[in-house]
Amino acid sequence: MQRTLGLITGAVIAAILLAGCGKTYPVGATVPTPTPAAPSETSSYTVPTSASFPIGITSSSNAIWFTEESGDKIALLDESATFTEFPLPNAGSEPYGITFGPDGNLWFTEYATGANKIGRYDPSTANFAEFAIPTASALATSIVLGSDGALWFTESGTNRIGRATLAGSITDYAVAGTTPLNAAEGSDGSVWFTLNGSNQIGSITPGETVTLYTIPTAASQPFDIVPGSDGALWFTERATGKLGRIATNGSITETTLTGCASPGALRQGVDGDFYVFCTSGSPTVLQYNPQTAAMKSFPLKAGSVPQLAIIAFDNKLYFTDSGLNAIGQFTY
Repeated sequence: MQRTLGLITGAVIAAILLAGCGKTYPVGATVPTPTPAAPSETSSYTVPTSASFPIGITSSSNAIWFTEESGDKIALLDESATFTEFPLPNAGSEPYGITFGPDGNLWFTEYATGANKIGRYDPSTANFAEFAIPTASALATSIVLGSDGALWFTESGTNRIGRATLAGSITDYAVAGTTPLNAAEGSDGSVWFTLNGSNQIGSITPGETVTLYTIPTAASQPFDIVPGSDGALWFTERATGKLGRIATNGSITETTLTGCASPGALRQGVDGDFYVFCTSGSPTVLQYNPQTAAMKSFPLKAGSVPQLAIIAFDNKLYFTDSGLNAIGQFTY
């Protein structure tokens, strides 16, 4: 029997389309809250290309899009659970982060030192374009849509933040911290990012002003970062097993996550709870209620190695799973 991802209509699709444009704000209060269900990993969809290392992930109105770092492809998983893969023009590109631009195209980073580019894929024509990053060996990772309509990305190898216009013009800006990894647009219009190597959270305004904030717990290795419905940014700390919150004024608070070793990918569901992927030992998803601080853990499939996650068109939580070479689906 063919499994389906499921569809929703109307206001919910309109709200979730924000996620497909690189914005992962939770659905607003005008959208009805779904009937609560027992959280569980309901499906795992195996990527056709073996050992492809799926990593970056985003969503359109009816599909999951993701990168295959080792497969040198971008791909989609549609509502009928069918995969379609699109090989990049050059082998060894190692696509990493991916998001939709305001032009309706998919924009992605090419992590490989030998590639060092930002890629663009037009789903309507199936055409690729690539744009060279001016700084060599950038090791570009995350890419997000900024409030200025440009695509912003992190350069983990050169400690810089890059900006690409829709025409493919790229500039980048040095930051004082090290190893910028994941990024998100904040409620203040700035792009916020984790600095995994220097224990900091950074922000850059559309006017290119960079500000860095030191996390209170030393050597925390901040990893993922997402905007919360409270207007703050929330982030995971790999080395300390904590969930951090930074207000747009730079004030930081931290919460220790019970039984969550090496928290990685993070998303806020439409129920208002945060879902944290715990990646060390037996992989789990931890559900955290920011109002009550209640926590509950749910096991993932044996062998799962979660990478990054998205709340998709059907309100479910999808994640790239390099361990099972799959796209995982978590229902909450």
